[in-house]
Amino acid sequence: MTNIYFPYYKFFKDPLLIKAEIIYALQESRDRCLHHSTKFLSELLITLKNIPPYFEFENENNEFIRFELEPAFTNLEDYLVYFKARAYFDLEDYPSCAHIAKHTNNSKSMFLHYMARYLSMHNECIYERTNLFDSFKPINMRAYMELLDELLILNVYGNEDDSDEESEEDSQPQETSDIDIVNQKHSVLQQEDDSTPKGRRCSRRPRNLRIEKASTTTLGKKNKITKRNNTTKKVKVSALAAQSDNNMSAGDHKESRIKREDPYLLWLTAVMLKRIDRCDEAIDILVRAIQIQPCYWGAWIELATLVKDLHMLDALNLRLNESKEYHWMHLLFIAHMHIEFQITDRALSIYDDILKQGHSVFQNWPYLQSQFAIAHHNKREISHAIVAFKTVMEMDPFRIDNLDLLSNLMYVCTSSDELVVLSKYVASIDRYRQETLCVLGNMYSLKCDHAKSVLYFKKAVRINPFNVTAWTLLGHEYIEMKNSYAAIISYRQALKINIRDYRAWYGLGQIYELVKLPNYALFYFTHARDLRPRDYRMLVSLGEMFERCDRIFESMACFYKSLFYDTDGAIMLKLAKFYDRYGDCGNELTRENFNVMNKRALKIGIKNRTTIELNLILSKIYLYLGHHYMDLHYYERAISFAERCRDLWKDTEINAGQSSIFNEVLEHVNALLAEIEIRGGSDSSLASTPGAVKARRFLFGL
Repeated sequence: MTNIYFPYYKFFKDPLLIKAEIIYALQESRDRCLHHSTKFLSELLITLKNIPPYFEFENENNEFIRFELEPAFTNLEDYLVYFKARAYFDLEDYPSCAHIAKHTNNSKSMFLHYMARYLSMHNECIYERTNLFDSFKPINMRAYMELLDELLILNVYGNEDDSDEESEEDSQPQETSDIDIVNQKHSVLQQEDDSTPKGRRCSRRPRNLRIEKASTTTLGKKNKITKRNNTTKKVKVSALAAQSDNNMSAGDHKESRIKREDPYLLWLTAVMLKRIDRCDEAIDILVRAIQIQPCYWGAWIELATLVKDLHMLDALNLRLNESKEYHWMHLLFIAHMHIEFQITDRALSIYDDILKQGHSVFQNWPYLQSQFAIAHHNKREISHAIVAFKTVMEMDPFRIDNLDLLSNLMYVCTSSDELVVLSKYVASIDRYRQETLCVLGNMYSLKCDHAKSVLYFKKAVRINPFNVTAWTLLGHEYIEMKNSYAAIISYRQALKINIRDYRAWYGLGQIYELVKLPNYALFYFTHARDLRPRDYRMLVSLGEMFERCDRIFESMACFYKSLFYDTDGAIMLKLAKFYDRYGDCGNELTRENFNVMNKRALKIGIKNRTTIELNLILSKIYLYLGHHYMDLHYYERAISFAERCRDLWKDTEINAGQSSIFNEVLEHVNALLAEIEIRGGSDSSLASTPGAVKARRFLFGL
């Protein structure tokens, strides 16, 4: 078990508390129509169906575990308004839902009101896109910013305005009577804006007066103008939690924040901030939402999209662990981020610990098996990934999440029959899911029907413009169709959504390599290498670009790093060509690496190659070493390598069609021995025979 994550595993050993929290969070997500979070929690709840509590549970201390659910509706009107608004929301009639839930204090209705207004703008942005490659920015930016401003005042700035107003009121002399105060409040209520739901503000002033106070002259201070720009907003958002922690104890601070803040409205605020690239504010607000309701998986996923590097992830983990609670959902987030950053070994170790050290019920959780499959997919362990995906399909036959990745594996293996079966299977479940469309696109791509494949990938990105996999696959198809411009735009759209997608970076590098712009390709291959440092394909591509840019030493470094992940000797032969072309003086290091390759080829090459192919690779290596030792006047070693090359083929069964290979190798061995005999007799290192030249051509030929 990983020591650093030890505090998290106690929840998975005894999942009683997990189930109690899930039941509470599930009702909250279901009442707010947050379907993805409801699906995630429901899947986990079914996994824990045999774990108490069922509804109420009495533990060893005779204390009942009861679920402190949200307060019931205070009156019949709120009850009726909520269900009418939810009916419109389920029918995707978002303007009507926002209008119905406008005048209510209930937290569920409030969320439906703001969520309906946001989704109305989101759908407008999707439906009005005449060009598939248009930006994701909202069309009606003014209405979008008005809604965001309302959410910020409600969730972030409201308490701050309260404190400002109270300090100003305390400084002013008490000259007004109680009747004047009542009349003033009555006149203020009449000036309320109908676009803001009634009675749900954290501040006692209406929205228009609060914004006016922040941007124009305040009462009693006519000559002082205070402007709230974006910079001050970012400072205030990030400093709000720290300021509150200094003013009250940790326990009191948490209780007071739970009473006056809605984590789901905070999440919606962060989503809107992310759409306009105010990511720092979005992270701060998401952290606050997670601290209030850590079981809301949607907030964790949204936070994952905002983490740019490992340093940022470490700082975020420290920030989330300030309370020393070590919530079980945080461990799932850490493993998810490790998969996102291609640190799959750490993620697999976390999931293995959950299965081994945790309760046995987690063996039947489809999410964990799906994460295993994704991790093996990222490690290019194709057989393990396919087995994991099939395990998920056996657990839940109608769960087609991430099956587009399974189709990618079948495409790489050129398993056309299995891919056809998979496409028919997912199409029978739901033909219009984005995963199904990606599977169909891969099937037609494997059949070389790239026009039809592009059509399906376009349908997938129209359904969900934020599908990174669909955008990347669309770029691959445009490369096959020789449409470099469309491929570049597709990859760039994928990077706008997820900057950590190494496939998009690598695809852009390939495009610029094809159009013979090595400096541009070098930039993109470097980013792909940083995201996948253990993938030899990235290192080899980067080394080739360095070579084209005449950066010889960087190219050598890339090839040497890729040796550790080379399994078939291809990188060795690239290095051999490299040294032969540039006449590098580091032949000693080359010889050492080739000796290492001899041992690795015997262990690894047998698993992946036939005997003939393995012998051909080793023959080239032995011939290279023979020529190398001959140039250093170590004739006995050169002869021994030539004989070892000949001995490789003695016990090998050679068919009639493979006899030409054996004859060619034997010819090169005889040429090497003849060259050694000539040099040994004349003691001239400059001597060279036509046979030796021919052997070198065989050695370095592709």
